[in-house]
Amino acid sequence: MSTAESSHGRTVITERAIERVVRAVTAEQFGVQAKAVSADLTDAGGRLDLAVRTPIRVVPISRVHEDADAIRRSGGSIVDRAQHGEATIADRVSEITGSTVSRLSLRFTSADIAKERRVR
Repeated sequence: MSTAESSHGRTVITERAIERVVRAVTAEQFGVQAKAVSADLTDAGGRLDLAVRTPIRVVPISRVHEDADAIRRSGGSIVDRAQHGEATIADRVSEITGSTVSRLSLRFTSADIAKERRVR
């Protein structure tokens, strides 16, 4: 065996590491803390099935009444953000881990109502 052949090995990413990646990517996508996100992973013939539960940050209704653009600035409606979020999470998890996400089930557990910061 040559030196080049013996230097090649195998890289294994543990389920726990992938779960942490899923939680971090989801938290970033929906503006919440990673510790508030939970994820279950299932190996589906070498591909990942993900079941993710997360809160979602939303603007207060009072703010929407004051400024119709508040929803657009927050990323759109919850339905729009969910659809975009599913695709983004699957793509980012695949990019970071090298695993193919075959299915992603996303469930919002609560709304984190945060005031929109005003630029001065």
